[in-house]
Amino acid sequence: MWTVIVVLAGLALGCGAVDNAGGELVFDVVDHGARGDGITDDTKAFEAAWTAACGAKAPSASMVVPPQRSFLVGPVSFQGPCASERITVQIQGNIVAPPSTAANTWTSVRNNYWLMFSRDCVQSAPTALKLVKCNNLEVSQLSSKDSPQMHIAILESSGVNVWGLNITAPGSSPNTDGVHIEQSQNVQVTNSRICTGDDCISMSSGSRFVTADGIECGPGHGVSIGSLGKNGDTAAVEFIDVKNVHFINTMNGARIKTWEGGQGYAKSISFTNIEFDNVDNPVLINQFYRDRSVARAVAISNVTYSNLKGTSSRTTAVAFDCSDGDSCTDIHVGQQTVARCRNAQVAISGSVYPEIPCRS
Repeated sequence: MWTVIVVLAGLALGCGAVDNAGGELVFDVVDHGARGDGITDDTKAFEAAWTAACGAKAPSASMVVPPQRSFLVGPVSFQGPCASERITVQIQGNIVAPPSTAANTWTSVRNNYWLMFSRDCVQSAPTALKLVKCNNLEVSQLSSKDSPQMHIAILESSGVNVWGLNITAPGSSPNTDGVHIEQSQNVQVTNSRICTGDDCISMSSGSRFVTADGIECGPGHGVSIGSLGKNGDTAAVEFIDVKNVHFINTMNGARIKTWEGGQGYAKSISFTNIEFDNVDNPVLINQFYRDRSVARAVAISNVTYSNLKGTSSRTTAVAFDCSDGDSCTDIHVGQQTVARCRNAQVAISGSVYPEIPCRS
C-alpha cells in the first residue's frame, strides 16, 4: 500500500479533530461521514474534512484518508487560503474516481480536474491531480493509475518537491502525461517510476529551475520541454536539469519541441547521465512541431548533453531539427552516437564517434 503525503504550506477546531502531541490537529474523512466502501459517494465527506482542516487555527493540521479502504470521490476542489501555516493531506487508503459513464458527475466539471488543490481556479487540460498556486509543496509516495489524461499538473507554484511517484497508464493512452509543469519554479521531481502514453515529464512555458532526477520512464514519450510558442505565444523556459533518467521502450528520450511562429526562449538546459533502452528518438530538438511553413521560432540555446548511452530502435539517435535564423545555438554534445542536424550550431567536446556533422 502506498502512502501519499501532500503538504500545502501557507494556503492560507472542528468536528472530528484530534490534537497530536505536537499540536497538530488531525481530521479523518471517516469522522466526517466517509464510508470507504468503494461504492458510496464520499465526496461531501472529503469536502467537510478539508474545510475543517483548512479552517483549523493551529500551527499545523492534517486531513487523513485511513488505510485498508477505498473511497469513491467525484471531482472536487480543495480551496485555500487556510488558517494554518502547514496543511498535510495523508492518503493511506485508495481514492477512486467515478466511472466515465457517470455523465452527470463529469459534465459538471468546468476546469477539467478530478482532485485539485488550489488558491483559486484556472483553466488547463484534463488532470487527475491538479496543484495550483501552491508554495512550499511536497508530494511523496503517490501511486496514480489510468488517469483520463494528465496524472499530475503543477501550475503557478513555487518550491515544489515531488518524489517516490509510481504512475502507470497504457502506452496507447493519449495525453496521459505523468507530471506536467507550467508557470512554476524551483520544482524537483525525483526517484520516480512513470509509465504513460504521453510524456513522462513535460515542462512548458514559465518553467524555471526545474530538476528531474532518478526517473524511470517507459512506456511514454520521454521527458519533454515544450510544446513552446503555440499560436505565436512567447515562451520562457530556463535552468532545466534532467539527470539520471532511464528511458525504456519510449518514443522519445530527451526532447525539446517548439511550435512554428513562436517567440521567446528555452535556455540553460542540461541532460546528464541518461540511459536509453530501445528508444525511437533518444535525443531530439524539433522546431517544426506541426509544419514547416513559418521560419520564426522560439530561440533554443545553451543546451548540454553529457554521458548519454544506450540503444536506439532507429538509425538516427540524435536529431536537431531547427528553424533557420540561428534559432538553435550553443548546443553542447559529448556522446557516442549518430546524428542528423539542420540549422543547428553544435559544439563537440570529448570523444564522439561517429562524428556529429553539426559543427558551427
